[in-house]
Order: sequence, then C-alpha cells, then structure tokens
Amino acid sequence: MIYIDKKQQPRKFANYTNKPGSHFDDMPSDVKQELRQALVDEQGSLCAYCMRRVTADSDHVKIEHWSPRNADNELKYTNLLAVCTGGEGDPYKRQTCDTHKKDQPIRISPLNREDMRTIYYTSNGIICSTDPSFQHDIDEVLNLNDPQGYLIRNRKVTLQQFKDLLHQKLNDKTATKEVLQKYLTHYEQGNPQKVPFCGIIIWYLRKRLSQMKN
Repeated sequence: MIYIDKKQQPRKFANYTNKPGSHFDDMPSDVKQELRQALVDEQGSLCAYCMRRVTADSDHVKIEHWSPRNADNELKYTNLLAVCTGGEGDPYKRQTCDTHKKDQPIRISPLNREDMRTIYYTSNGIICSTDPSFQHDIDEVLNLNDPQGYLIRNRKVTLQQFKDLLHQKLNDKTATKEVLQKYLTHYEQGNPQKVPFCGIIIWYLRKRLSQMKN
C-alpha cells in the first residue's frame, strides 16, 4: 500500500451524481467505465490494497468503497478506489483485498498520508504497520500477508530484483543520496504506470536514504 493522491472526479460521473435519485448500482455503463478508468489512472494502474497490476477492464478491476457503502457515501468520489478481483471464487482464506474485506470497516486508508507513513516491510516481503489496529486490517481484513498466497512472494521478488538492479548499475561509491533520491522519485511517481508491488521498493529506498549522512 502507498499513498493515493485523489484527483478531480471525472466529468460524466460528476454529472451523474448531481442527478436526483442517482445510485451506484443504477450507474450507466459509460459513466462507470469512465469512473473505473479515472480510478485506475490516479492509482498508477495498481490495486489500492495489494498493489498488483489492474486495468480498467471490468473483468479485472472492482470499484471499492473504502468505507462500507451506504446511501450517503455510495457516490462519494473520495470513498472510491480501484482494486483487484482478490481471488474471487477461491476459498475465503485465499482471498485478498476487497473480496476478503467484504463489508467490514477498516481504519487504514491509502488516501491518508499519515496512515501510509506507518507502513514498513520485512526483507521477506511481509507488509507491516507500526499501528496495531492497522496491522489487524492488513492481516485479518485485507489478508495481505496470507502465507500460502502469492503477495508475500511477489513483494520479496520485487525487492530482490531492485537490489540486483542497483548492484548491476551502482556500487558503494556511486550509490549517492542524489542517485537514490532519483530512484525514489521514479518509483513514487511511476508516470503513467507504477511498478507492481513498488511499495516495498519505496520503503527500502526511504530506509537507505534515512541512514545516509547529509
């Protein structure tokens, strides 16, 4: 999980929400498709929770209500995220993200920068938070650390591949603070698409930068 900077809501969606009696389930297909695309674009084509690649194709992405849907928030753009299908059809213990979350409320939000600052990783690919209630959301509600799933493995591989890249291109003399900061900016911005599971790379770079002398 990394911080998501919400952009302006798409025009068709904004017009639809202003119509009396509008509801999420009654949204026209063209409006919903524009909404999907806007959410995917502002998230760098990553699931808001697990950070796997998503596209605006309706078969590969879901529109998630971060706060469980009700009449007041079902069309509130700041409550909407793009998420993966989270193993739909698999046993519940193998499901992740919104599919595992269902209608459970969570406290941790990728839309809150302070929440995201509590996130850290282990070198083995486990995602953690310094806040125990957030850790509960990560482990029990979103199931992002399922030991039998692919997420831990993919994060570990992503970090190792980045370390290998640094080893190939840099050494201790050239891995300066300025160079590492450029890598950090690259992975944070990821324009137009972010690297899947880049959260662990961003954490690693921030950690290294914090350990370097000014």
